[in-house]
Amino acid sequence: MQPGDHRSVAYSDEAELEPVLAPFIAEGLAGADKVLYLTDVTHPAVVTGLLRGWGVDTAGAVASGRLDIRRLEAFDPGAMVADVAAEAEQARSEGYRALRVTGEMSWAVRVGTDRLAEFEAGIQRVYDTGAALGVCQFDKRLFAPGMLADLLRRHRPDDGDLLLETALLRIRRTSGPDGIQVEGEIDATSAADLARQLSRATRAVPGDLHVDLDGVTFIDLAGLRALVDTAKGLGDQRELVLGPVPDHVNHLMRLIGWHTAPGLRIDF
Repeated sequence: MQPGDHRSVAYSDEAELEPVLAPFIAEGLAGADKVLYLTDVTHPAVVTGLLRGWGVDTAGAVASGRLDIRRLEAFDPGAMVADVAAEAEQARSEGYRALRVTGEMSWAVRVGTDRLAEFEAGIQRVYDTGAALGVCQFDKRLFAPGMLADLLRRHRPDDGDLLLETALLRIRRTSGPDGIQVEGEIDATSAADLARQLSRATRAVPGDLHVDLDGVTFIDLAGLRALVDTAKGLGDQRELVLGPVPDHVNHLMRLIGWHTAPGLRIDF
């Protein structure tokens, strides 16, 4: 995720929460960000233990001021947005790239969807400044199914171009040129998702298939193989066009020699 991003996770237990929150927090602490974790029904001490179990050095991060685990004291949307905005400004003044925010949204059960919509609109304005990014947590055990669907719909507008979103990977449909945009990490676990979306895109796009890899932060051989295999399967009249391509992806393809694979073209 990058500054300005705003996502949600709906979960039934900590095992479903870990694949999203563990990398979100760990990457922030290992990189250039500060992390704010807002709890509601969960005691901060429990969250501290949970993060420690996920491999996060909570003691060191808290002691250095990079991690703040805080319990929500009030549920006024305007006040919460103002608090996050102030924390983001403080993080930037301390030299951090951005503030990573994650919080339990169980308070929405008490105050209702209208207040949540007010909060989401306000917090999105904070994220839009580029000073923060966030993940909202929706515990499915606390919400009636119909209410949860409504909350998630209000939380994030429908993205008609979104084809896939997992903890590791986000893929969108693009037009002009026609193809897909790939963001995130492509490894042995997510390469199959990429291959499926490439296969669907080859059937949907009649001409050359363009793949924007600019948002790819990591790719391994399995991910590269999905691209090369797709290019080989397009036939003589079509090409798989990669571009923009990050330097690390281009370097790896040339190191292996796959940049000359049949049906493949790399644009810069």
